[in-house]
Amino acid sequence: MLSGKGGVGKSTISAAIALHFALKGKKTLVLSTDPAPSLSNIFGINLSNKISDIKENLYGIEISGDEIIKKWKEKFGNDIYAVMRAFADVDYSIVEYIGTAPGIEEEFMLDYIMKIAKSKNFDIIIWDTAPLGNTLKLLSMPSKFITHLNFATKVYTKFYKKNSTKSIYEIIDEWKVLSEQITKFLKEDVCLMAVCIPENLAVYQTKKLLCEFKEHNITVQKVIINNVIRKDVCDSKFMLKKFEIQKQYIEKIKNGHDDVAEISLFEEITEENLIKISREIFKDEI
Repeated sequence: MLSGKGGVGKSTISAAIALHFALKGKKTLVLSTDPAPSLSNIFGINLSNKISDIKENLYGIEISGDEIIKKWKEKFGNDIYAVMRAFADVDYSIVEYIGTAPGIEEEFMLDYIMKIAKSKNFDIIIWDTAPLGNTLKLLSMPSKFITHLNFATKVYTKFYKKNSTKSIYEIIDEWKVLSEQITKFLKEDVCLMAVCIPENLAVYQTKKLLCEFKEHNITVQKVIINNVIRKDVCDSKFMLKKFEIQKQYIEKIKNGHDDVAEISLFEEITEENLIKISREIFKDEI
């Protein structure tokens, strides 16, 4: 799982890591939940909500929120509609309305990713997440969702007749179990890497990110600093000054985490450069 603020190159790093494992013979899926995905551009292939071949051992998918809500309605729409009809004369559009409730999309996005992981169809899955704020919201959603469901149970109890409560309780219990499974999955089966760039705001946001994940009991395995300027390419005073400024921020990031990888700034993203990036990420393991 790759996380970080928007514009730091998470998709590029995700693509490089995915290519690294694919070239090692691992059946690899690179998956994006970014509302503005760029994996298609990086690999030069049109990815969609369905898993597609990219090259040998490498597959890709870009999951949209609309697709997740569609799957949610297919699974729960009829049950929810039946429940709502038990105490009010409503049409099926009520399901559309409930689908926009806070947490629905995020919770079932995680559910969908978890099911792909649990299917064992892939040796490794690289998850290119949405920008930082969206990801933190996503990770806090299971516990918030359970809190909401506990409250919802009390509310529904006031409205439903005794002989019509079973269906709603079954749905709520099913969602509670799902939230608990997702929380367990995130803590036990997900390896997190934080991506940032060597700038002042990035240092602050990376520290915030590490603290947030610590609060969720999720360990950040590696911090990847992208777009690092190397001294040997500094051909002007401006570039040399930029190098010195970056160096200060890199040291600050290193002081906050043990495992840090520095990724050189590349003019364009090609397969050859993706391989170079992966070597810089995994240099201690090659």
